[in-house]
Amino acid sequence: MQTAQQTNRLDFLFAAGFEMMSRVPALSRYYMSEFQHSLTEFELTTPKTVARLACPSCGQIRLPGLSTHVAIEGQKRKKGKRPGNRIKTTCASCCHTSFYHGSYKHKLPTATAAAAAVVPTVTPVVIEKKKKNKGKKNSLKAMLNKSTQQKESTGNLADFLSFL
Repeated sequence: MQTAQQTNRLDFLFAAGFEMMSRVPALSRYYMSEFQHSLTEFELTTPKTVARLACPSCGQIRLPGLSTHVAIEGQKRKKGKRPGNRIKTTCASCCHTSFYHGSYKHKLPTATAAAAAVVPTVTPVVIEKKKKNKGKKNSLKAMLNKSTQQKESTGNLADFLSFL
């Protein structure tokens, strides 16, 4: 169980690290390394999501593309284990490399293949939902027709510009 003083110190260091990231990156690294050092000093464990936010070596906050290089590596099949992918993160300031578990798929889907697979499954669901609300749909159409008739009578920007 941590005390209020320990909690306040950890909260301050964590918030200050993120606040100083864009202004003074070196100060941000210092605050985050102090945060990590305080965690070990107080013998506290952090969730994986919080532990992965900063480099364990220098304390640099990981922002993919800015302060961290991220790559996905495929693993070879080992005896008795499923082949999978690993996520490799390399800190840009200290070149420390960390590996995390990725997916167990053989190939990662491409963006076009994933988009093509999603489109046919979504379309029938939308059509069914529209059939249920006929009364609301008709009233909405009437309101839209009324607004377009008013716009036609008043003219639009193209009509105004043609008179100039």
